[in-house]
Order: sequence, then structure tokens, then C-alpha cells
Amino acid sequence: MPVPTFAPRLAFVDVETTGSSPARERVTEVGVVLVDIDGESARIDEWSTLVNPGVPIPPEIEWLTGITNEMVRAAPPFEAVAQDLIDRLDGAVFVAHNARFDYGFLRAEFERAGLAFQAKTLCTVRLSRALYPDRAPHSLDALIERFNLAGEERHRALGDARVLWRLLQVWCARHPPGEIEAAVSAVLKHPGLPPHLPPDALDALPHAPGVYLFFGLNEHPIYIGKSVDVRTRVSSHFSAEHRTPRDLRLSQEIHRLEWEETAGEFGALLRESELVKSRLPAHNVALRRRENQVIMELDEHARPLFSRALDFDLARLGTSYGPFSSRSAARQFLAHLAADHALCLKTLGLEGRRSAADDGAPCFNRQLNRCQGACVGDEPRADHAARLREALEPLRLPAWPHRGAVALVERNAARFREDWHVFDRWCWLGTVKTIDAARGLAATWPRGFEADAARLAVRALSAEPPWPLERVELGSP
Repeated sequence: MPVPTFAPRLAFVDVETTGSSPARERVTEVGVVLVDIDGESARIDEWSTLVNPGVPIPPEIEWLTGITNEMVRAAPPFEAVAQDLIDRLDGAVFVAHNARFDYGFLRAEFERAGLAFQAKTLCTVRLSRALYPDRAPHSLDALIERFNLAGEERHRALGDARVLWRLLQVWCARHPPGEIEAAVSAVLKHPGLPPHLPPDALDALPHAPGVYLFFGLNEHPIYIGKSVDVRTRVSSHFSAEHRTPRDLRLSQEIHRLEWEETAGEFGALLRESELVKSRLPAHNVALRRRENQVIMELDEHARPLFSRALDFDLARLGTSYGPFSSRSAARQFLAHLAADHALCLKTLGLEGRRSAADDGAPCFNRQLNRCQGACVGDEPRADHAARLREALEPLRLPAWPHRGAVALVERNAARFREDWHVFDRWCWLGTVKTIDAARGLAATWPRGFEADAARLAVRALSAEPPWPLERVELGSP
């Protein structure tokens, strides 16, 4: 059977692991089929070992791979075989099915062992897509059935590595050498791309501010992000090391991506927040939590009262604080504030009866000499209230400083782009392209408070805003 001619040395590699995160999970088995090519012949060297991961193998992984905790108990730890393995892989093209997974795990294990490892990687998922773009799926099970490659032990490292070597031989027999080399070259030009994305997936992405959306198999986005450089940021999600479990999952799940350009970072932040809350992508857990956000006020005794941010009355601007991601987050913030400013836990309603200090017993902070004594009458309530308001001042939602709506104009001269972000009483009314459109929004669009957009607006209209925005008064509706 013909042998590949695009590289003199190939290492077909498969690893079995305790899970999907290289940062958290560990390798349980490594299999390598090393192929040294000399003209039309090839010398084959096989190597495999079980690895003691140092952590329990979950039952579902035992069921899938057949590798049990009992089997790896007497196996060597990875650091004991690391040098031997890295010597075997030296100078070879690293070939694996969904190579980012196997390569990422071995990189992480080598790093723990104090060894640096880097290799040119060839993903057979992406090579299959390049050779047979209309023959999905490209999973290893599908390819085994399609090319009659049965007979090896599946989900064991050496068995899967043998399948990959046989698969490449079949492809070399079915395609001219030039066609194989062209497909390999195209795949190697984009070694960092997830297996389900086409080779040119990043080519149209701009080096400009904006938002990007990752999609799986349907029309519902799985992740939404923003950046001042969309192309660089999207590429960073797919760096070979997969340092975060989320990026690893995204790489496995993403099938296509979309993006929207903005004039600058401020517009990208606004658009990201809006898209996450309207499209509810699975991997944006923190930004999705809109329903739980709360605003805090102080009653006549300076005790905290909480209400949903979605129900916030704009007439209460200037006397309210927040927003907080949830009621529990607000109470936790107050507890830290009490510790830092010697405030009374009872008077804040964080301890004991809701009527605060009426029972005369000291709060916990008072017992530790971290409260000035509002709970036992040693500090007047008015003084405690004044200190609380001073401590909360950075979180106060200020009164709207304008007579009507304003546009915050964001420009990007290099991209010939100008965005007009329209706000009134910290409510984002929308983003348009011209002053006439901005005035139209200001005159007709309903005001609805949204906590994250309000937070951005407060920063943008501060004495030292972090973004270069021009402020244009639009007047009253």
C-alpha cells in the first residue's frame, strides 16, 4: 500500500484521559505508532503504556475505554515515561484525530513533568474534511465504517493510533500524492482551527473592534464575545494549549462563526451585553443572569431594601445603589463593606432580627471590635447611616446629569466608521449612524432600565471616561 510522502516521520498518537479538560483531568493511556518513511517503504515502531493519573477515573470513562482504576494502580505516573515519550515524538509530525485534544493533553502533562514540548500537528478530522468535504460525518467511528478499518480495539490508545495509520494509507492509495500533499498543506496552514471549521474560517474576520458569535449544529449561538481586535481574540480561543475547559469545549462544539464590527470597545461592550441577554448562549453564564439583578435603596432608618433591576423606577436615580448580580451578591457585598468600615451587621439587616438593633444585643462585628456600636446604642443611628452612605457612594446610581437624551459618539478613523450610542437617564436607547437617527431615537424610543448598559453609561459619562467618546446633547423628547 502506498505510503505518505509529505513528511519523513509521522507519529500517530492517541491518548485516553479521565475527562475533557487538560488543566484539570489527566492522561490514563498513551499509544504511538511511529512511522519513518524512506522512499516507498516505511519502518513502523509501536509504543504504548498505561499511566497512573493520580486521580480516580470516573465510572463513565471506565465504561467507555475499558480502562479501570485497578488497571492503572500499578502503572507508572506520566513523569516516569515523559522523557521516553518526548524522545520518540522528536522530529515527527504529530497526527491525531481531533489533534487539539490529544496534543493539548500531552502538552499539559509534559509541562507538569517540567518538559517543553512542541510539534507540528496534523488533524485527521480536518484532513478528512479537506479530502471529502461532502462526506460528513468525519468522526473516527464513521471513517472506520466508511473505509472498512475495523479490527482494532476502539477507545484504547494504541488501537486508535493504528486506525489512524491505516486510514492515511487508504487515503494515499485513493488519491494522487500531489492531492494528498495539497490537502495536508492546507490543513497545516491553519493548525489552530477547531476540526469542524473550514480552513478559511478566520480569513474574513477583521482586525477591528466588534462582537463574535460561535454556533454549534443549529441556529442558537453557544458563545458570544467581544474584543477590540475580533480576529486576534477569536484565534486566541483556539490556541493549541486549551488552557481553559471552556475553550476546549468550544473547540469541540463550534461549527461556524459570525461577527459584527463596531466603531470601538464601548459599542462592542454594549452589543455583547445585548446579544447575550437576547440569544442566551450556553457558555455565557455570568452575563445571562439578567432576571436576578437587583438595585439597593436605603429606608428611613438607612436599612437596605432590594428590588429587581428590571423593575427599577427612573425617578429613584440619585438615591439607589448598584446594580448587583443578585440579592445574595448584594448582601455579600454589604458584609464585606461592614468589615472594611466598622459598620453594624444588625443595623444593615444582615444578622439577627430585621428590626436591627432593637434587642440590644451586640452584632458579631461588635464582639470583634469591628463595629462602632450602632447595635448597642454606642453610635447614633444617624452617624451610622452617614458612614454607610459614604461607603456606598461609589455604587450610587447618580441622577441623570443632562436635560434630555445624549449621544455618545464613537469613531474609528482607520475603519471609516462612526457609531452614535443614544442614552437617556442611563437607559440605552440604541446605536445608529447619524445625528438625525439619534434624534429620532431620543424622541420616540421607550426608556427601559437595563443594569449592565447603565453601568457602562455611568463609566462613559464619568469625569475620566475610559473610552474616547464625544458627548452630543439631543434635548428632551
